[in-house]
Amino acid sequence: MKIYLDVLMITNAVITLIYINCICRVMHEKISSARETAAAAVGGAGSLIAVLDSSSFLGALGITAAKLALMLMIIFIAFRPRGMAGYIKRFFVFLLCELIFGGACFAFVNFSHRKVLLIKNYTVYFDISLPALALCSCAVYAVISFYERIQRRRADSRTNYRATYSLGRFAITLPAIADSGNRLCDSFTGEPVVIFRSDELYSHYDLDRPEQLAFYGFHPTPYSALQEDGIVYVTSKGTVEISGGGCAKQVSCSVGIIPSGKKTQCAVFDPKLLI
Repeated sequence: MKIYLDVLMITNAVITLIYINCICRVMHEKISSARETAAAAVGGAGSLIAVLDSSSFLGALGITAAKLALMLMIIFIAFRPRGMAGYIKRFFVFLLCELIFGGACFAFVNFSHRKVLLIKNYTVYFDISLPALALCSCAVYAVISFYERIQRRRADSRTNYRATYSLGRFAITLPAIADSGNRLCDSFTGEPVVIFRSDELYSHYDLDRPEQLAFYGFHPTPYSALQEDGIVYVTSKGTVEISGGGCAKQVSCSVGIIPSGKKTQCAVFDPKLLI
């Protein structure tokens, strides 16, 4: 089989992009388009590993090390994880994507007996035209988007959510509203923000005193949700659990706090967090 480098690189750039979006879904994380594009480009360029000779033990060892280094580089470019724990989590999700996709390709080759796939040096090559590759990519994106919309509508239809925020020995539970309009993300961590509208939380952390913000790790951020906007104080400390419909899930997010004033105390979250 002849390997066309343009197809090889574009194919693996698309595959890398799919992996990155899978990690974002699993980790409930949002990254910029620039970082997605840069990481996908590195993944595409790294596919040139497929043309290397791995007939000797040292050659195979070197290629394996290069592949692992490539994966770590992609994770660093895309996510800039904080700490070793975050790096390891994303690495294992990336590795799981590699195993699932590689296994699916291996099964396809064995059951179909078609020579449209080549797997060499942990790299997949599709012997198909670029228009067909583009069409397949669009189809995959459409299926994922359709699934996400269904899940989001299911979340939007529920009205009995409750959100619990815990930090140390302090915990508070409020009614929660799934609002697809809440797309606020923390500018420091890239995580989605669950907004808690509560006078109790606001006074507990003394958010009306600027000198106290840094002590609890808060920083002011503009927001817009539930047809209102203003400044919300955001922190990445603590945990949030959202329950409803007979299930509960601890979500990966940052927390924003605003005073409730005369309005009802509640929490506002993006339904994507439950997908």
